[in-house]
Amino acid sequence: MHTLNPLAAELNQQIRDTSPEVYALLSDLGKHIYLPKGILSQSAEAIEKASRYNATRAVALAENEIMHLNVSHQFVPELTPETVYSYPPILGNRELRTAWQNHIRIQNPLLTEATLSLPIVTSGMTHGFSLLADLFVNVGDTLILPDKIWGNYKLIFQTKAGANLQTYPFFNSDRCFNIRGLSDILSKHTGNKLLILLNFPHNPTGYAITHAEAQQIRDTLVKHAKTGCRILIMIDDAYAGFYYDDTVMQESLFGMFLNCHTNSIAVKIDGATKEEYAWGLRVGFLTFGLAETVMKGIEGKVSGLIRANTSGASQISQTLILQAMNAPEYTEQKQHNYEILKARALKVKQVATDKKYANLWEVYPNHAGYFTCLSLKSGNAEEVRQTLLEEHGIGTIALSENEIRIAYSCLQESDIEVVFHKIAQVIRKWSTQRSNQPNSQHCVLH
Repeated sequence: MHTLNPLAAELNQQIRDTSPEVYALLSDLGKHIYLPKGILSQSAEAIEKASRYNATRAVALAENEIMHLNVSHQFVPELTPETVYSYPPILGNRELRTAWQNHIRIQNPLLTEATLSLPIVTSGMTHGFSLLADLFVNVGDTLILPDKIWGNYKLIFQTKAGANLQTYPFFNSDRCFNIRGLSDILSKHTGNKLLILLNFPHNPTGYAITHAEAQQIRDTLVKHAKTGCRILIMIDDAYAGFYYDDTVMQESLFGMFLNCHTNSIAVKIDGATKEEYAWGLRVGFLTFGLAETVMKGIEGKVSGLIRANTSGASQISQTLILQAMNAPEYTEQKQHNYEILKARALKVKQVATDKKYANLWEVYPNHAGYFTCLSLKSGNAEEVRQTLLEEHGIGTIALSENEIRIAYSCLQESDIEVVFHKIAQVIRKWSTQRSNQPNSQHCVLH
């Protein structure tokens, strides 16, 4: 890699002095990245001090207002042109960042008094994970995650960043989170650097952990950190708040890992995508469990990465999220949407676990989120998916040879029974056709 820029070296020294553990986790790119002291820093200085004329901004002004087209502004007339069309700060609108920090403290009692960084705004959660990959992953670094995952992890960390992905079975034989599997794979790791990714509520199964499971996960990772291994623990909270079962932990696992060991660093990745019902606005957040002294260096690094990539999340998206969070009807409207999703989740549990389907599939434990997963006892998931689509106009996701994911989040409650009836119909038809074929062998996968 190219010669280290003095600005990067300065950030490295700052991070090393305040947290050698964080510095040890940085990738080669993470150590080389920096935010140039160029146009952006000079513009920021001018915004503060240029009281007469500011000729630094790469925008156009007319009569002291940011220039825009009325044909677009007519759709957001209550927002000022500056909050719609201007460039946002690289790390995001500070008022939004503060509001989001308050939001996650309220939502997660373990974070009420915790030391947290001010959340960094990202262009959706995928961008947040990409920033972490750039900052911390070298080719060959080990990332441990379960076998059932959001597929984009592979693209971001393996295909793009070159990480060595190691997996363990998500469920144990009792269909609970596989603590033993996590522990076993950790015991085989001998390096001095490790990345862990945890996702609850879980995509694709909708599984949420209990307090006891959360404590076991914490104890397992702390035990490994005590061996001297530096661990980055990434908590994917895409479905935060969508809990429909009182027996599971009702907050993020992130709070369990703050200050649990000097060798472990926790980061929370969440966003407005699901929590604020704003999928297309592409606003995500990165929150580190680090003190402000350490975060100064990290923010300098992340600023450089964002500048070299998106240059910042959409201004109007950030404005819309902030305006919504400050609206009087905000809490009531969120609760209304949550109750609709909860009703669908409970209906799915009732229908999918009906005894009449017991010989067709097993329903994975589902407590939260958007999805339920079926493990088919007969039939090929991809063939079932295609038949559902072509003959019944029903879309599902085939996760493996025998697993299907159904997103009940986009099903009307009244349609849920029909959907599962059709899935059963297709599986039975498939099984009948297979059994009637000469010399066929009925494929039983479970």
